Amino acid sequence: MTSAGFYHYYCGITAQPNDNEQYEDFGDFDIHLNLVQSEVDEKEPKRQTHLETNFFHEEWVEIAFRFRVSFRDGSEEIDRYVELVRESLESQLNISIVDFDVENII
Repeated sequence: MTSAGFYHYYCGITAQPNDNEQYEDFGDFDIHLNLVQSEVDEKEPKRQTHLETNFFHEEWVEIAFRFRVSFRDGSEEIDRYVELVRESLESQLNISIVDFDVENII
């Protein structure tokens, strides 16, 4: 999935909802996750952010996170972007991120 001058980070995020009754079900959580993705895309359209719920339980959530990086991006820019996404997820979804792993870079 590489294209000239770009590569993709694939990350796994494990989180716990701060309010177990905030989301009715998997679909309700996905709606809010898509809103976060849209907001992040507005701020950083070149990253082509993709957020997807892999597992949802009222006490545990797993999110797949993918984004595009240019060969010219430095580690500071990448770290800043990851922190932006992390803060957006925690504040807008009312979750606490327990684990944030870079699973693959292609």
